[in-house]
Amino acid sequence: MPATSSSRRRTTARAQDDSDIEDGPTQVTAREDVDEDEDEGPRRAKKEKRSLKGKSRATEAQQAVSNDDDDDDDDERIDVDNFADQPLAKADVQKINGLSSDWQTMVKTIHRSNNMVSDVAVALADNAEGEDAQKGLLELERLLKGLVDIENEMQINHDVLENLGQEVASGIEIDSIIQQYQENVQKTKESYFAKTTRQKYAKNETYRHFKESIYEIEHPGQAMPPVTELMPKEPGDDSDDDEDLEMGAVTQDYKCPLTLRPLENPFTSEVCGHSFSRDAIREYFANDRGSKDCPASGCTRSFRLSDCKPNRDLAKKIKQHERRQKKKEEEMDVEEVVE
Repeated sequence: MPATSSSRRRTTARAQDDSDIEDGPTQVTAREDVDEDEDEGPRRAKKEKRSLKGKSRATEAQQAVSNDDDDDDDDERIDVDNFADQPLAKADVQKINGLSSDWQTMVKTIHRSNNMVSDVAVALADNAEGEDAQKGLLELERLLKGLVDIENEMQINHDVLENLGQEVASGIEIDSIIQQYQENVQKTKESYFAKTTRQKYAKNETYRHFKESIYEIEHPGQAMPPVTELMPKEPGDDSDDDEDLEMGAVTQDYKCPLTLRPLENPFTSEVCGHSFSRDAIREYFANDRGSKDCPASGCTRSFRLSDCKPNRDLAKKIKQHERRQKKKEEEMDVEEVVE
């Protein structure tokens, strides 16, 4: 009995082993999956741990660099509010002159605009009549005055910068350059705008040309009075002792004092203001580089040939005068034909 029982147990166990072998692959696979999942967890954890360590090290490195940058920024950062102005040096003169030159360029641009307004006014007075023409001329005069004011403001900025540049070039240390520039500009502007109308415009070349041209058209053949008489008198004009303001315009009959013929390519003396035909005044001086008496009748001044400059404005006025004379002759011819 005991032997038989032992044999049966062995047989049964073998049968169970065979059964396990048949079902083995499925069960082994399952265990392998389990083993793989069980192994993957630690592996993933190790990888993530290594990754975190790598990121942590990178973060620490970036933080260190960032801290260095912050330190550098702290070292280089300027307290603008409490940073004192630094005196300009001679090396800065070129920059100042560059800014001054920019203002001068704008002055020239505005001056050309002023001349255009004057030309438009002359054309209007020459070709239109009546109340509308007068209103147009008054509006153009108002516009011209405004442009003259702008031109003077720009000239003030140029002059202030130029003076500051000269001081720096001479070795003078200037602190608070912006403040000085603004204060000087403001002070000079206030002085300019405190002037009367006569004081601001009577000596302005463009404005004088404007008034002379309009007067000549509206009063042909009449001598023009001083420009100041064509402008309203204001408080402060009485105290102005500048005699130049009371001088009238030079009488111009568009004839050369030397040839007694209409001016051709007019040259005007900067000494006395008389004009001559270019070829005639050159022949008058010939090879003489010294001073000679002005050939205009009644003039007691002397000048050199180099004192005579081309006068484009006068040349333009001569053409306008010739055009008006031609128009008047044509009108007279038409009236004679009608009669």
